[in-house]
Amino acid sequence: MPTSKQFVTAIIVSHDGALWLPEVVASLAKQRRAIDQVIAIDTGSQDSSVKLLKSAGITTLVTDRDKGFGAAIGEALSSSKLKAAPNDCTEWLWLIHDDCAPAANALTELLAAVEERPSVAVVGPKLRGWHDRNHLLEVGVSIAGNGARWTGLEYREADQGQHDNVSEVLAVSTAGALIRRDVFEELGGFDPELTLFRDDVDFGWRVHTAGHSIIVAPQAVAYHAEAAANERRSIDVSGTFLHRPLLLDRRHAAYVLLANVSWWLLPLIALQLLGASFARAIGYLLAKLPGYALDELAAVGLLILQPQDLIRARRNRRKNRLVSSQVIARFVPPRGSQLQLAIERARGAVSRAWKSSSLYEDKSTVTSSALDLNDEALDNADIELVKPPSPISWLLKRPILSISILVFVVTLIASRSRFGTIVGGALPETPASALDLLRMYSDSWHTVGLGSSANVPPWVAFIGIAALPFAANSSLFVTALFVAAVPLALWGAYSLARKFTELHFLALGAALLYAFSPTTLAAINSGRLGTVVLVVIGPWLVRALFGLEQLENLGWRKTWWLALLLSVVCAFSPLAFMAIVLWQFILVIFDVVAFNSKVNPLTKEVFDRKNIRRIALIATPIIVNAPWSLEFILHPSRILLDPGVTIGGGDVLSLVFANPGGLGAPPITCGLDLC
Repeated sequence: MPTSKQFVTAIIVSHDGALWLPEVVASLAKQRRAIDQVIAIDTGSQDSSVKLLKSAGITTLVTDRDKGFGAAIGEALSSSKLKAAPNDCTEWLWLIHDDCAPAANALTELLAAVEERPSVAVVGPKLRGWHDRNHLLEVGVSIAGNGARWTGLEYREADQGQHDNVSEVLAVSTAGALIRRDVFEELGGFDPELTLFRDDVDFGWRVHTAGHSIIVAPQAVAYHAEAAANERRSIDVSGTFLHRPLLLDRRHAAYVLLANVSWWLLPLIALQLLGASFARAIGYLLAKLPGYALDELAAVGLLILQPQDLIRARRNRRKNRLVSSQVIARFVPPRGSQLQLAIERARGAVSRAWKSSSLYEDKSTVTSSALDLNDEALDNADIELVKPPSPISWLLKRPILSISILVFVVTLIASRSRFGTIVGGALPETPASALDLLRMYSDSWHTVGLGSSANVPPWVAFIGIAALPFAANSSLFVTALFVAAVPLALWGAYSLARKFTELHFLALGAALLYAFSPTTLAAINSGRLGTVVLVVIGPWLVRALFGLEQLENLGWRKTWWLALLLSVVCAFSPLAFMAIVLWQFILVIFDVVAFNSKVNPLTKEVFDRKNIRRIALIATPIIVNAPWSLEFILHPSRILLDPGVTIGGGDVLSLVFANPGGLGAPPITCGLDLC
């Protein structure tokens, strides 16, 4: 049992935590080992957090809303309202989040774990879920080479006592962590750059390099809601960008690695971070989460743009470093384990997406109370367990996934002769390397004929950038684009159609008509690169254009995302971009008329907000594609050109039947379904 020479100061940090605070405060009051003193610091909560804390008799400080977790802890420790620990006691700081409720014996077990371990400076509890209290969240935490937070646990792993041994770890979560105050102050507390997220891993790394150790005591349990990480409350700390949890987490993950690793590993770690962020961004785009994809890319970009922060951090860490940073290498998960867990999580995500795609409720997952069970129900349950499911009905419940797989297989069979470098029709030969395309775009002089200084179209650079994840093989990327164009068009059109109807089969039928339209097939067969790109991104462009009639309500984040999308459209299809510009010009005329109208006039504030966003949407693509885009002023006829070689189209009859005709186009009768 712990002796009386341990003095515990509990510090509660709250930020709009009124939903969880009653249980948190109650759990602290129920501790079997009494806490010597408790202080709370509230970071500008806009709910009743402060009132709840004060009504519980807890000394409560109030600070700025943008104060980070580490800064709040430092302010609480410097308060004159805290009493000093006796000279013959070791003071421990017990950090409590406002959404973390320790079990009644948590403090007892934490102190017992450090009783015979004098080198331990930090000890943490086993963390379980707030709602599902058997769900295992963390038993210590580490960081992978790509910045991923590593717990070593499986997805939704249940606590069955499999991790109940006291073990040394790289770090423990700040939710419920018990830290020796002298070590905390010796290391300068948490890094002020890590206002939220990853401050625990960074502090753990610094504790190890200072010659101390960290353990997890699984017999001590705390229940954590992870409200900030799960986006159940806003992120208001200073230095955050767009108040995005994922963006802040990824930025801090890169910061922790680059600030703590040995100097000779910096280039390798930087490349790993860039590659990992790019790969995760592609994954988020495929999962239709463009906001998260931008977070991944912006996180590393923001850090690279501020190298002075890393230089200062590495200088500060040298002051307390007694051993090499490589001392934590034993806690970094091996690449094989990282890959295995990534595969398991991806498989679980696909399985959940497949199950959630069912059009009807899966009755087999509905369970009734044990009080309602009877012999007949049990007999029927036994029958259902051995009754084989009908493959036809199972597929009918999941039309989009089933049809998508079928379309993808059919596309692979139909494209079997296109694997490899594809040329012909309007598609010229593509350079083997994406770097050749980027070099072609950046060069001011081109060896064409006797030489030319003409501006290279920006779609060349876009193809080069998009080909980088394909091992910088631009030919492979172009081939993959043409092969996957029909499935990608199908998914995009289905997502767009679902905005207009709740009938899944109707939306699927519209998506099939779009994906297999004569325009799509003719563009693929004749090698029209610009049309193929427009076919793929077209549904997403139309979705993004919703609401442009009310531009004043469009957030800047969506405005810039739409401007980026229009930049791609302008590069590959200037005609489509000019159609959007013409549409916005007509809306400007309507806005001017409404502004000068005496009946329900448009206010100046709304008029300005609309047109500032409109200018951003139109000017950004022109600036991004300059100087090539400026040539439209001198040569307007170039607006009608698409990337590639000019080839002839069909006759008037083909156009009447919605069939572009020409090289590679399907028979003219294929356009009858669209007329």
